[in-house]
Amino acid sequence: LVVQFEADTERRKLGLPHRVNFLGRSSLEPEYTQTEEVELHRQRHTDCATAIFQLHENIRDKLRPISLAITHTIKPVPPRRHSAKRAQKLPPVLNISPSNMLHSEVNFLREGCGSDKICQSNLKLSYQFGTIPLNSDFTPLPKDDDGVQVFSLSNQRLVVLEVTITNMPSDSLNPEEDGDDAHASQLFITLPNTLPYAGSRVPPQMICQANQNGSKVECDLGNPVKRNAKLKFTINLSTSNITTETTELTADLQLATISEQLDLDPVTAFAKVVIELPLSVSGLARPHQLFFSGTVKGESAMTSLEDIGSPVDLEIVVSNPGKALQTLGSAFLNVMWPNELANGKWLLYPASLKFEGQPETRCSPARAVNPLKLQSSSAADQVVGRSRRSHPEEEDQVMTKGIDGRITPAVAASERRKSLKLDCLLGSARCVLFQCPLHSFTGQAVLKIHARLWKSSFIEDFPTVSALELLIRANITVKSSIKHLVLRDSSVQIPVMIYPELGPADQYWIPWWIILIAILAGILLLTLLVCILWKCGFFRRAHYKDKLPQYHAVKIPRELRPQFQTEKSGSVHKKEWATHWSDGTL
Repeated sequence: LVVQFEADTERRKLGLPHRVNFLGRSSLEPEYTQTEEVELHRQRHTDCATAIFQLHENIRDKLRPISLAITHTIKPVPPRRHSAKRAQKLPPVLNISPSNMLHSEVNFLREGCGSDKICQSNLKLSYQFGTIPLNSDFTPLPKDDDGVQVFSLSNQRLVVLEVTITNMPSDSLNPEEDGDDAHASQLFITLPNTLPYAGSRVPPQMICQANQNGSKVECDLGNPVKRNAKLKFTINLSTSNITTETTELTADLQLATISEQLDLDPVTAFAKVVIELPLSVSGLARPHQLFFSGTVKGESAMTSLEDIGSPVDLEIVVSNPGKALQTLGSAFLNVMWPNELANGKWLLYPASLKFEGQPETRCSPARAVNPLKLQSSSAADQVVGRSRRSHPEEEDQVMTKGIDGRITPAVAASERRKSLKLDCLLGSARCVLFQCPLHSFTGQAVLKIHARLWKSSFIEDFPTVSALELLIRANITVKSSIKHLVLRDSSVQIPVMIYPELGPADQYWIPWWIILIAILAGILLLTLLVCILWKCGFFRRAHYKDKLPQYHAVKIPRELRPQFQTEKSGSVHKKEWATHWSDGTL
């Protein structure tokens, strides 16, 4: 008889690799088979054939048994020469019942599968997108109002998908129900063409491999994933294929294990994509404090820019450290210029406007710049001198040059209580909108505006106000067909403080609250002095008996008195006093 041993028959039918190799097989036989011959010399004779196999190293499937198929057949006998002359013996045949094939299984020792030896795992998966800055840890992407993560496409070359897998019991009160070891656990990741695989950071027991174009990733999670285990790893995804039409990031995640678990549904990782334009705007006013004084002049009486009021220069800087904008849309710099008060009077008169770095840029409306066509009487006054400090608050006493050339100190902080805010959004001022197109540019573009404070309006409308804050607003807008464009630092507020210029009498006027504090301090000091004198007895009054001498009288019998003796004897003697005077000190 020919006996053939064949291992892992069921796995090979499913297209899975075999896990064993027979040691006694011939060189012509595959690893999973071995053939032996058995001779039976007579009926009811028994004989044994032994086949030894060994497991491959690092096999993943240690949960399913190794199936064996043992088949026996009669070895065919080749015909002999001259056999026709002799009477041939009939060859033996096999009985059709029972079958000539025997099936058997070799089971693994199932550790970590509970008392019933059935592994029921409870693998759970969670994810979040993020980035890993240089020399830093994982940083999750921010979330919008709906709790969806948002990826801002600017200069990031990679986006990171952090995956967390746990194998915990679903019920802590009944931990034996599930949460057993998860054997041959795997994670399959399917990625779109816009987000190919670019690497991974995994624990030592894990291995992740991707196909050639990076669209499919297969990660071996370990064999097995133990009970109460927690795996956290990151998958790096390249953003080089993301275009302006990409609106979302997706990745399909599928867990698999040969342990029993029915709820291994696929999970789709999702994040929104916004294109963040690297445009930013900043502004500065020089000087940031203006003063008004003098007499009121009508608009028709203005003959030069100097007649209007104090000069101020504003610089609005637009920065673009990234690429040019021609592929994304048209960008505009918008300046809300407060040129009038709420009652229609002039507020901040724009004398000139020019764009450095963009010489061909023309802001509109052009008619709103120097509408009175006034010129400066001196070319030197067109630009605020460098001697005027841009940041006078750095010194103890802030000095500002007045319109008439006098040097006067800025308004004291105590006089700035009564203040107002002039803002177009609040309705306290009226604005004209200057709109400047930002053509394709990189680096910086500077908008410079030279203006004059219309002093007559402030002298008429704000004679008793100590301080006014004027806000000039600027922002960047983009007109584009791309709906998910985002501007981060796209607006700025430029404050300018306006004070009335003090006269000589006002400079040395003492505020009333200082006088009040001085009076109260004097009363307190006088009270303290009186208390000290009272404690020392300064105000204690002496009694009348303490100030007069004290008299102590002694009664003298009559017979012992000198007068009585004189009467009897007829001689006159000098009186001897028997009194004692004391001033009260003893």
